[in-house]
Amino acid sequence: MKQLSYFITGGYGFIGSELVNNIDGKVTILVRSEKHKERIKNKNCKVIKKDISNITKKDLEGIDVIYHLASTVDNYNVLTNPYLDVKTNITGTIKLLEICKDLPKKPKIIYLSTFFVYGNEYSKSKKSINEESKTDPLAIYPATKLCAESIIKLYSRLYKIPYIICRLTNVYGEHEDYNNKKKGALNYLIMQAVKDEPLLIYKGGNFKRDYIYVDDVVSAIQFLEKKNIVNDTYLVGYGTAILFKDMIDYIHKLTEKKSRIIQIEPPEFHKVVGIADFTADTSKINKLGWRAKIDYKDGVMKIVKNYQEIMKTSGD
Repeated sequence: MKQLSYFITGGYGFIGSELVNNIDGKVTILVRSEKHKERIKNKNCKVIKKDISNITKKDLEGIDVIYHLASTVDNYNVLTNPYLDVKTNITGTIKLLEICKDLPKKPKIIYLSTFFVYGNEYSKSKKSINEESKTDPLAIYPATKLCAESIIKLYSRLYKIPYIICRLTNVYGEHEDYNNKKKGALNYLIMQAVKDEPLLIYKGGNFKRDYIYVDDVVSAIQFLEKKNIVNDTYLVGYGTAILFKDMIDYIHKLTEKKSRIIQIEPPEFHKVVGIADFTADTSKINKLGWRAKIDYKDGVMKIVKNYQEIMKTSGD
């Protein structure tokens, strides 16, 4: 069997680096900076350091599969630089597709989108969200992700570029940035608990989320890549919602700390763009033969142990 050639945008990112380390094949990764390069353990990869807006046909020649992960990652850019979401998520995607349409062999594109495209549809309907549920993004970040989905579908119809769109629920894992509460709130809170620092929680943690461990995300997208399916959308999550308060209680139990929980009122901005409860119906991908394996207790335990080791090593 021919060894496939992969191109991964956002290769040093949280999900991207985990994917790179799990690929058996020729891998080219696109990165904008050296940040987080230590995450990469796969020695069989070529690194191209440039912005996605500057990629060329030469960069993509001979590529079989593109994992398009380069993206902004939270709702807060609208407060400081709303054009960044547009530039990265829309313009960057168009640039990639413009090159793909002129390649003699069209690579299969795996695009990672987000559950944020649904907005508060779950809270309105009280039904688990699936791929056919109404989309209603509440901020520029998910709006641009949904726009990118539509553009990918358009280019597929026009130029026969095969694609798979994966809408991910809340992703967490050991190597997420624990210093950034905007894009990795759970990881941030776990580290705060390990350090016995106060935990600032919106609404006392009385909201539900579908958390999926990063290893399961990588497993799911590689599963879909290898299936003989194209031009479809899949919701990728654990399939069960967890009350955030229960998650915090479990973190307390594991860390054997008693970090003070401080209930705070969400800022007005968060009230507008934030999602209340969310539960994913993952039956579509489950029926193909894939199911998440790491539940929140096992996932959180992995992170707690990792962060405790980091604290020991750092001497804090």
